[in-house]
Amino acid sequence: MTLRYVLAQTCADLEIVVLDNASTDRSAEIVHGMANPRLHLVHNDVTLSLPDNWNRAVEVSRGALVKVVCADDLIHPDLTRRQRAILDSDPRIAIVASRRHLIDDAGRLLASTTGLHRLVGRLDGAVVAARVVRSGGNPIGESAGVMFRRDDFDAVGGFDASLLFPMDLDMWMKLLTRGDFVGMPEPMAAFRASAESLSSRRLRSQYDEQLQLTRQIAADPRWQIRRLDRALSPLGASFARARRELLFRAASHPLRVVLSKVMSGPTAAWLEAAASSDNGKEYVG
Repeated sequence: MTLRYVLAQTCADLEIVVLDNASTDRSAEIVHGMANPRLHLVHNDVTLSLPDNWNRAVEVSRGALVKVVCADDLIHPDLTRRQRAILDSDPRIAIVASRRHLIDDAGRLLASTTGLHRLVGRLDGAVVAARVVRSGGNPIGESAGVMFRRDDFDAVGGFDASLLFPMDLDMWMKLLTRGDFVGMPEPMAAFRASAESLSSRRLRSQYDEQLQLTRQIAADPRWQIRRLDRALSPLGASFARARRELLFRAASHPLRVVLSKVMSGPTAAWLEAAASSDNGKEYVG
């Protein structure tokens, strides 16, 4: 499903790197069967950790602009074209992100138009850093909704292999030392919430890593974070954690339909259109 959305992109001159992380399933066979000239299949000899795998994916890519789309993430067919146009318009822009939807394992909408709270439009890094600290979470969002420059990625050293849960936010903040941020108001990506990610040990680990990173951002003198934002950070973190847990539990709970209707808002038309197609052609959102 993810690859079908990626192949539907309207962006011209697009290289699609599929990184096979030493898998034992039919991934390579499926990619070869598509025979699409934009596809570039790469195999890892051994299974890499998530940060190392993401770094490897960027390393083997050849484009000047990069988007990391993980398995199960979905993107609007016009997302790469629009984000490329923004980055091409001004070299002082380092990162562009869109809002996103949250979906369950079956692709049903759980929450619509989430993320980028008070982060829409062009902003400098200090403004974004203040919002990140105050929220206590990752208001920028996951990698599928983000595009950045390869040169900036190389300059800041790639994804931090010592992190796992907040490694994407850590990267976004490092990239913002290189230029401005642009937040797109439209939800043009979808992140899948799986109940399998809800073990108490994993939640605790994620929460601890997020707190540590938020404190590092708050202490970084280049961002000049105000005392008020620092003071509100623990409250924001608690709220973000509770909301995330509720949404992930809704993904498998018998009351999923009721919860999703309460939390989702308008239907994501482009998700429905793409899910109903089986030919991999361009979808109209």
